[in-house]
Amino acid sequence: MQTTHTPLHLFVPALCLLLLTAIPTQAQSQETLVNTLVAITLTDGTQVQGTILRQDKTHITIATSSGLEVRVPRGSIVSTRNIKSSNGALTRSDPNYSRLMFAPTGRPLRRGQGYWSNYYIFFPGITYGLTNQISITAGLSVFPGLGLGDQFLSLAPKIALYQNDDFALSAGTLYMKISDKGGGMAFLVGTKGSPDKSFTAGLGLGYINEKDEAVDFAAHPVILLGGNIRLSDSLALVSENWFITGENLGLGEQPIGIALRFFGKDLAVDLGAIIIGEIIKEGFPIPWLSAVYHFGD
Repeated sequence: MQTTHTPLHLFVPALCLLLLTAIPTQAQSQETLVNTLVAITLTDGTQVQGTILRQDKTHITIATSSGLEVRVPRGSIVSTRNIKSSNGALTRSDPNYSRLMFAPTGRPLRRGQGYWSNYYIFFPGITYGLTNQISITAGLSVFPGLGLGDQFLSLAPKIALYQNDDFALSAGTLYMKISDKGGGMAFLVGTKGSPDKSFTAGLGLGYINEKDEAVDFAAHPVILLGGNIRLSDSLALVSENWFITGENLGLGEQPIGIALRFFGKDLAVDLGAIIIGEIIKEGFPIPWLSAVYHFGD
């Protein structure tokens, strides 16, 4: 079996969509952030907590609870999380900040953090941040009546190529295996915005890895477009949409995903649907159910 090369003219427009996520946007005004209590995570894993006094394009100055002023370079910031807004309302952070419904975002897990995940009850898994840039996900299906060799095994390493407080770019691969058949998808994904409001775009290239044969890559990429927006202290709207190129599929044949995410301090549950127009004509959308329990610092 010969390896298939992806046509360059299909990658270029999709890659442009991804790079557009790096264009600066004013998702939240500086005036709104001033006097907000935040927790800032730095690239070395250090966390600084305090109230924002002022900020500019290069630095954020905060006052800690002990009265110390700390000037933090934006280039050293991995993430900024609101702990309390200017009106005193407490805010939770989304424990599933590194994923959309199923696909990863560009944001990496922080070192020592992880989560247990479950999709449709029968697909449990675990993800762990080995460093601030590298994480690994592993999963094994638990279908009753099937032996271990007949279950789905998955493995997905991810590495952050670039990250700051407003943009993250990561690459990785998803590998799945059942019996002696394997395959998956290599991906590049970028996320623009804060954990409370962001846009994600990515490229994926599927592959098949059969026993005693060379890896066979798909001839055309898959484009991912998605995002999330926080609706309240414990509720967010998440969307994940896949566009399969090279197969002459119309928009009504592409999977469009949307879900409500209910979350607390460590637990997040997504309830939603995968909408494929041609399938809806004959019935209902495909229901979506997943849950994540976050652990670590």
